[in-house]
Amino acid sequence: MTKGQDTKSAILATGLDMASKLSLESVTIGSLAKATGMSKSGLFAHFQSKENLQIEILKYAARDFTDKVVVPALRTPAGITRIRTLIDNWITWGGKLTGGCIFVSASTEFSERPGSVRDYLLHQQEEWIDTLQRIAQSAVKAGDFRSDINCEQFAFDLYSLLLGFHYYHKLLRNADTVRRQEKAFERLLDTYRGPQPTKER
Repeated sequence: MTKGQDTKSAILATGLDMASKLSLESVTIGSLAKATGMSKSGLFAHFQSKENLQIEILKYAARDFTDKVVVPALRTPAGITRIRTLIDNWITWGGKLTGGCIFVSASTEFSERPGSVRDYLLHQQEEWIDTLQRIAQSAVKAGDFRSDINCEQFAFDLYSLLLGFHYYHKLLRNADTVRRQEKAFERLLDTYRGPQPTKER
C-alpha cells in the first residue's frame, strides 16, 4: 500500500467512526477535514464531492466487513458452524462501531433518498442477503438443514433477527438483549434443522 493509500485509508477510518457516532449525512469534507487535521482542499482532492466521500466511506466499511465478518466465516466448516461464526462476527464487527452496523443506520437514512449513495447501499445489502442465502444452501448440502427449506426465507428470518438485535442493543439498551438474541437464534436454527421430510408412498 502506498503512502497516499495509507492516508486515504486513515481518512476513511475516521469518516466511518464519525458516521457511526453521528450519521453518514453528517460527514462532510469540512467536518472530516477538521477531524483529521487536514485542509478542505486536501480532502477535496481525494473525494471531489460529499457524495463521493460518503460512498467511499461505505466501500471502506464493506471491505472491512468482508475481511472481518464474511471471509473468516467461509473458512469454517459449512453448515451451522459457519452460520454461528458469521453471526458472531457480525455482532462483534458492529459492536466496535459506536452506532452499530453502519449499513443498518445508513440504510435507514437513505431509504427514501434516490441517488448514488442509496444505490450503493442497495447493492451492498443485496450482496449480504445473497451471502446469507448461499450459506443456508451450504448448510443444506452439509446435512445440517433440511433439504426442503427455502433459503431466501432463511435469509429474511435471520437478517430480521439481526436487525432486531441491533435496535434492542443500540437503541433500547435492553440488558437481556444478548440472552434473548441467542435464544431466538437457536429457535430459528431448530426451525430449519428439524427432521427430514417423510416421503409419500
